[in-house]
Amino acid sequence: MPSKSILRTTGRPAFTLIELLVVIAVISVLIALLLPAVQQAREAARRVQCKNNLKQFGIALHSYHDNFTTFPPGMRFVAGSASDALGCVNYSLLPYLDQANLTQAINPNVPWYMQSSQFAKQILPVFVCPSDPAPNPTTYPLIASLGLPVGGVFSNSSYGINFGFQNAICFSPGLGAPPVTSTSGVFANHSKTRTADILDGTTNTFAFCEAASGLPMCTGVGCTTPIPGVLSTHNWLIGGASIEPLYMAGLRYSGIYVSTIEEINKSPVTDSRYWLSGNASFDCRSSTNGGPHWTTHARSLHTGGAQFLLCDGSVRFLSEDIDTTTYCALSTIRGSEIISEY
Repeated sequence: MPSKSILRTTGRPAFTLIELLVVIAVISVLIALLLPAVQQAREAARRVQCKNNLKQFGIALHSYHDNFTTFPPGMRFVAGSASDALGCVNYSLLPYLDQANLTQAINPNVPWYMQSSQFAKQILPVFVCPSDPAPNPTTYPLIASLGLPVGGVFSNSSYGINFGFQNAICFSPGLGAPPVTSTSGVFANHSKTRTADILDGTTNTFAFCEAASGLPMCTGVGCTTPIPGVLSTHNWLIGGASIEPLYMAGLRYSGIYVSTIEEINKSPVTDSRYWLSGNASFDCRSSTNGGPHWTTHARSLHTGGAQFLLCDGSVRFLSEDIDTTTYCALSTIRGSEIISEY
């Protein structure tokens, strides 16, 4: 018969309460130290992907220029119309972004609201910065209620195009491109800017920039009061601005045209407005000079600034604290400014 000493198990000392609390505290400190590092690493990866998207736009822009000796127009409209937009610069670049099949499927001769909903809501990764938090695609109840072929669900774009140090969404007489002035950017309605037209130099002028979706939005240049439940978004296919009939019905839209009238990362984000009444389509005064239109501004979810594609194909991160004069000069194609280091 085995002895009691053999049957008796040796007791293993347990953690005391104090020891357990110390271990939990140490683990908590380690998590607190590691979590920001993990978040920073993820944001760094998102920022790199966003930069790569802009670089792809740069290659596409120059490929388009090689074929047509000009950059694509900011917006195209049905002949004789100031309201029926056919699409923005993004559509023109699709064949150079490995989207030739999509280009052939879209009807280039009908306005945006007559396009298939299949195209409007198709998400193209090159147009999306992974840092943007907005639902993608985004539903616009007002547009959906109109029963148009395009529907009311649209995939987002995270990028805008350089409209210059002005925000007048206008035409010249005869509905041609607006006159080029010292405040003009690379893109405008029906614009056909060549690299030779960028007198300030392609290394000193930006073409694309971040125009993040998913941020609180407000109404009008200089606005500070967010519109409840409304976020900055615009569609890659349409781009544009909030046109008068939709604006009057309550649609608030950030749009693709980006002006340097307002600073980088202004919050809340300024919406856009394109007016048609009377002769507004030919009024090329900036809103700061009493004009009826306005556009949005550059912004991102990256801390401290936003990324910009220059016309030479390079991508730069511009601080939100950049000198205002320098920032405005980077948006004009023939402002004749002397740009200091930035």
